[in-house]
Amino acid sequence: MPPVGAVVTTVFVIAVPAILLMAVWAGVTAFRILFPDESLPFDPAAKRRQASGQGESVPVRLRDILEDQQARRTSVRAGAGGPPGPAANPLFDDLWLRRN
Repeated sequence: MPPVGAVVTTVFVIAVPAILLMAVWAGVTAFRILFPDESLPFDPAAKRRQASGQGESVPVRLRDILEDQQARRTSVRAGAGGPPGPAANPLFDDLWLRRN
């Protein structure tokens, strides 16, 4: 059986550097979250508006397209003055035109 002092020394030689590395990693990660190099894109719509104003291309999600269509649909209905009827989804019309 190895001496107790050798076992304790071995544990400290392995555990202390590992704990120090994890503490440094956690500190650097916390610092990067609290003080990022660039602003974090919490609002993708704001990032899209800013990039489109500068002429840059931005990825567009399906949710963005549907929100734009919903906004156009509500603005058209508000200007019509009549009762709102069932609106046809332009994606279905496009799918119908593209079918085989």
